[in-house]
Amino acid sequence: MTGPAERPMPARPRLSVAAEPTPGQFAQWLTDLAFGGAGWPVLLARLAEATGVGCRLLAVTGELLAGSDDNPGDRSDGASGARRADQSGARGADPAALRAERVRCADGWVGRSVPVGTGSRRLGVLLLAEPVDGRQLDYARAAVTALLIEAVRREPPQPPPPVGAEAVLRALRDGTGTASPAEQADLVRAATAYGWRLDQPHVGVALAYTGSQHRRWASAITWLDRPVLADGRHGWTLLQGDAQREVTRLRRRLEQIVGTGQVRVACGRSVTGPGGTPESFRDARRLLRLLRHHPGGPVGSVPDAADAELPFDRAGLAQLLLAVPDERLRWYVDRHLGPIVERDDLLRTLDHWLASGGSRQAVSEQLHLHRNSVGYRVGLIKRLLGVDPLDPPTAAVLRAALVARQLLITAPDCE
Repeated sequence: MTGPAERPMPARPRLSVAAEPTPGQFAQWLTDLAFGGAGWPVLLARLAEATGVGCRLLAVTGELLAGSDDNPGDRSDGASGARRADQSGARGADPAALRAERVRCADGWVGRSVPVGTGSRRLGVLLLAEPVDGRQLDYARAAVTALLIEAVRREPPQPPPPVGAEAVLRALRDGTGTASPAEQADLVRAATAYGWRLDQPHVGVALAYTGSQHRRWASAITWLDRPVLADGRHGWTLLQGDAQREVTRLRRRLEQIVGTGQVRVACGRSVTGPGGTPESFRDARRLLRLLRHHPGGPVGSVPDAADAELPFDRAGLAQLLLAVPDERLRWYVDRHLGPIVERDDLLRTLDHWLASGGSRQAVSEQLHLHRNSVGYRVGLIKRLLGVDPLDPPTAAVLRAALVARQLLITAPDCE
């Protein structure tokens, strides 16, 4: 007679995001663990679970920092993590060998290497036990941010440089017009120390965070490969080279930590010399305002990346209007939108009416209005303005007036 069937052991819970998470989901999950205090052994153990192979983390010196077979509950420092791994027979590698794709440790363990670092920060390499495939390597690359977050937690506080990067950025953002030639020369030299060549083309960049995890945002901007002037939900920095490509790279890097869709990035016109830098920052500030306060994309612009980026080169009509003095913009807005300038409902309707070429159905869907309500609003706009918005010359004037109004909106959280 057989006894009762044994109750099966419950399966160990895996990732909460999905049974087969994408590398992006896995990266976000590991980042959450790292911010929650998980150390390298925990992170490597989770990576080993996801890939099905063992893994090790080596410093640039070749020292073994942690391995997936370490005690996942331990959160002690890297030295003791290495000693614990050494006691189990694991060893590091010759530092020169870390530059190869396949790294052999002193105990014969062979792994495929993934660099762990960003910008000037170089922690070492992450090794996955051979053989590995492309999917497993994608997961390893997705783990890099979380491993670096733990590395920062272990670093001792560093003394600030003689002239702080934030002071340099603040001076460049707010203007150097009253500075003496000697003071401006000092500022140029200080900027060079941080990799900014002000005698070459560069752009001012404005960053904004739309989420609620402020501490995570503050940590995220420290992981960029350039200094950032932090100001609450906003940040300011300089870019050189391909501005559009760099803007996308900055946004993606930040979103790896704070979450997709929670970062907005805008940059001003390209300038050469410190005298033009404040104007580039001014452009960036105002283009960021367009992104923040016009979710559907500013009229006359060509928004990118789901309205999360607006480099100056893609700002459309705003490129021209940014150069117009504010008093002239106010006159233009009052002249052409005066009767409805205080009616946000009519302004939004006009905006979408122009963008859709007069499609009542499109405006109805975009503004969640009944088609009859759209018709009523458009009729009211025509009566108040005394023009047909779809008349080609009139449409061009109204588009310019809508963008000018957006540029003039006072947004305290962007100041």
